[in-house]
Amino acid sequence: MIDIQKQFSEQLDQFTQYQKEAVEKLQAKSAAGVDGWEKLARFNLGVMNDVVDFTVEQARLATKAAEPEEFFNKQIDNASAFAKVVEGRTKEYIDMLSVAASTASEELQVATKENVVKAVKTKKSA
Repeated sequence: MIDIQKQFSEQLDQFTQYQKEAVEKLQAKSAAGVDGWEKLARFNLGVMNDVVDFTVEQARLATKAAEPEEFFNKQIDNASAFAKVVEGRTKEYIDMLSVAASTASEELQVATKENVVKAVKTKKSA
């Protein structure tokens, strides 16, 4: 009976240790996830500000031009400038996603390796 209690106690201690390790890793990953989410949210906010700036300027062009031809030329210039802004934002977004994908891939490789090592150790000790 004492041996069964000892085994149960050891298993409970091991389970508690596994939970502690999992929570510690989860906390670190959660912090990184929040940082990534914040960066993406702020980036998207910047893009929306660009869109607002463009649309407001397009609306104001009608009040600034004396002739229709001048109005259309200013609209074209404004749209061309906005296209360059969007192109730059697209490159930033692709870079951001590339970094996130690379980080996720590295994390997956580390987690897989850790789990394989644990499984082998557990099998050898059993």
